[in-house]
Amino acid sequence: MKRIAWTELAARRIGLHARASLLFVAVLIQNAEQVLYLPGWLTAQRPDFVWPGPAQYAVAAVLMTLVAAAVVIVGQQRRFAVVHAWALAILAGTLVMSAAGHVLMSVATLGVMPGVVTGVALLGPVALWVLTGLVAERRLSARGAAIATGIGIVAMPLAWGAALRLAERMLAQG
Repeated sequence: MKRIAWTELAARRIGLHARASLLFVAVLIQNAEQVLYLPGWLTAQRPDFVWPGPAQYAVAAVLMTLVAAAVVIVGQQRRFAVVHAWALAILAGTLVMSAAGHVLMSVATLGVMPGVVTGVALLGPVALWVLTGLVAERRLSARGAAIATGIGIVAMPLAWGAALRLAERMLAQG
């Protein structure tokens, strides 16, 4: 009888939809932490720089959380299975980049950047778990998952930049 690795067993027990839902919860927690603490942390790091205010960060975080929710919701529809696999892998790649970026910024500033704990404890591991689930369930090949992750890594700063810009415009109109 062949021994089954624990990771293989865990991959079979917890499906991709549950993993995607957990990824959304991790995004929600991370974004809440950033809304509460990131504006003050940035100001403390570079008081001479004009940073977006807490309201702008909050609106941008809500927009980014809605994007993550849309990716998870689309996954519930069978007709979007291929699109969902790619979107989920790109989202996971984005979140791996986010977790790594928080670690790098914490090291660079010799402090704890808001989001580093949730990034290392939740976001990064769950994002990697989702990527392995996509490959294990044959939704994407390993190569496809790597390409989607690369797209996500490049897209992360662009997406947050766009969300901050949109938040700025939304607040200016209101």
